[in-house]
Amino acid sequence: MKTITEYRPLIFGELFAQSGKRRAHLRRLGWSGVAIAAYGFFGLLLSLDTGFGPWNWQFWMAFGPLFVAGELLSRELSMRRRSG
Repeated sequence: MKTITEYRPLIFGELFAQSGKRRAHLRRLGWSGVAIAAYGFFGLLLSLDTGFGPWNWQFWMAFGPLFVAGELLSRELSMRRRSG
């Protein structure tokens, strides 16, 4: 039977691993929040500029390419961050 001192490296190793995962998850959530705020801001500006609300298809014809470009840019940046 092992004592607590023999299990200590296993316990603290697991706690440090979970801490690292939690930090990475919070970092991802931070970038997601920035992206949501940016999409909302540009959508609001586009809506005010064109006069179309989000319920009109004309709004989505103008906002759709911006949304796709933003998603492609974020995917490219995340791939570069992982490889570099």
